[in-house]
Amino acid sequence: MTEFNDTAPTLSNGDVAILHTLQLQKKLDSGRQLSPDELQLVPRHMLRPIRPSIDSDSEHMVASGPCRMIIWDAPGDGSYNATGVPMLFTGTANSTGIAYGVGAAAGSLAVNLMGARKARQNSQQRWMDLVPQGAVTVSTHGFYVESQDHGLLTWGWGAFDSVEWIAPSAVEMLMQTEEGTARVRFLSDWAELVFISWVEVCHKQHPGKYTWFSPDWIERVRTITGIDPFTDRPVDEIMD
Repeated sequence: MTEFNDTAPTLSNGDVAILHTLQLQKKLDSGRQLSPDELQLVPRHMLRPIRPSIDSDSEHMVASGPCRMIIWDAPGDGSYNATGVPMLFTGTANSTGIAYGVGAAAGSLAVNLMGARKARQNSQQRWMDLVPQGAVTVSTHGFYVESQDHGLLTWGWGAFDSVEWIAPSAVEMLMQTEEGTARVRFLSDWAELVFISWVEVCHKQHPGKYTWFSPDWIERVRTITGIDPFTDRPVDEIMD
C-alpha cells in the first residue's frame, strides 16, 4: 500500500540563513544606521558566548552556527629519508604546519623507492581539513571559529585579500601568511553572511555582490513561503 507524506515542505537551516543574510544585505544597502537588534540574525540564546575582541567598543555579534574550513595545501613537503639524509622531491612546502610522516628509512632499495613515491604523492596539493568541525560566530567586524584542535581562531575582515561565493553555504577566501598566500574554503550555513559582511566592509564594488544566490534557492523560497525574497511581496502579485 502506498504511503502518502502530507508533511508540508520546509526551508532548510541553510535556506533560512541565506534568507536572513539577504534581508540584512538589503538593510545595509539602505545606508541607514542599523540598531544592534537589526544586526542580530539569530536569537540571543543561539549566539555562542564569545567576547567581542576585534573591536570591543563597537562590535556586535550577528550569528553563530556549525562550520568547517578546508585549505588548499599539501600534507607533506615531499621529503623522504632513505638513509638518514633528507632527500627533497619537487613539491610545495606545507604552509599550515600539518605534517604526515612517510615512515622511517628501510633497508631495501625497493621499499625506499616506494617511500620516495609516497613522498612525491604527499607533496601534491589538495583540499585538506583545516577545521574539520567547528562553531563560527560572525560579527560586524570579522568572525570567530571555535575548534577542538585550534581553540578560538579570530579573523577581522581586513585579514582577507579576496572573498568569493562559490556555491550555497560555501565561500573561498585568500589571506596572506608568513609563507605566502593561503587559499581557504569556509563551509557553513552562514558562509553567505561572511561573504556579504566582507563585501560591505572591504569591497563594496565586488562583482559578485548581488549574484550569491542560486536559482533553485530562489524558486524554493518562492514556492514554500509564497513570498519573493527580493521584494518581500507575495509571488501572486509579482506574477500578475
